[in-house]
Amino acid sequence: MYRARITTAAVAIACFSAAGCSESTTGPADDDAGLITINADQAWGYVSFSGDGASRVNVTDPSTSTAWDIAFNGTAVMLNGGAAGPGGVEGYCVCQNANATDAQVQGFTAENQRAAFDAVGVPQLPQADSAWKTEALALAVTGWYRYDFATHTVTAAPEQSFYIRTSTGYAYARFHVTAIENATQSTPGRVTFEYAVQPAGSAMGDVETYTIQVPASGRVTFDFETGSEAAADWDIAFEGYQIRVNGGVSGSGSAAAVSVTDPFASLDDASGVPSTAYRADEFGGVFNAHRWYRYNLTGNDHQIWPTFDVYLIRKGDAVYKLQLISYYSAAGDPRHITLRYERVGA
Repeated sequence: MYRARITTAAVAIACFSAAGCSESTTGPADDDAGLITINADQAWGYVSFSGDGASRVNVTDPSTSTAWDIAFNGTAVMLNGGAAGPGGVEGYCVCQNANATDAQVQGFTAENQRAAFDAVGVPQLPQADSAWKTEALALAVTGWYRYDFATHTVTAAPEQSFYIRTSTGYAYARFHVTAIENATQSTPGRVTFEYAVQPAGSAMGDVETYTIQVPASGRVTFDFETGSEAAADWDIAFEGYQIRVNGGVSGSGSAAAVSVTDPFASLDDASGVPSTAYRADEFGGVFNAHRWYRYNLTGNDHQIWPTFDVYLIRKGDAVYKLQLISYYSAAGDPRHITLRYERVGA
């Protein structure tokens, strides 16, 4: 179980509402900086910035809504722009702690990193529009094929294996693509893969082989637990040259994946991989290129350690600076993200 590092700021947030760290502030709360905590445990939590404040908002369809600006789900962060939504929100990382050692990160707190937050102002805003990053789709399963630019041929990359958590959230599978046939510019054609299922509380099962025909448009889905193509309760979907998992931004399930470098034949216990290592599909912009945390720094704590880097997000003419200062609630529960924020130049 993850152990929390409780900061003074995190404890203060717990007192903002009887709901216990799931509501928001709407103005300055930390020496002129705002604080907001989002419960990002079971679903995306959406936040909107307006004026000097921020508030939690409910969003039905983030891909069409302009009501939100930034969203959190576990350790994932996305902005309402680019592939993620129509809001035009962009991000930039000041990344003042990018070169910090792991030992230094372990010593960071919301209090001793406040000065770095305060130091960011108008002079630190990037002058070039190209420095601002928008969101692009970041898939959990990549590197499963190779493209030869000389011969314009596509071949499988069987050395790239994955552990995949199924959409139910309880079973696992090991998976790799072994062959690609009849590939075209838009589709890999016939894709053959090997997989083995590990039910909850059980050992890894026997290796199975399956060949799937990827359509020229649309997608075809597969359920590891039933070993069949399925429209419901699917685990992975082949969509052109993308493999999506039924989780995160690609589906409503709990599917996620982790890339492994060990040979497929040696993979024997997917459940032994820490849950935080599994990633669902997400929209990757500045928070994907510059992670706001490091993981398991002592080698056995399985803890999320914020780097306290300062990020800038641009919403129209307004710019806000952000610093993610905790992954845990005052009670030690994970996936409760505390965010320090302030409008720049207001």
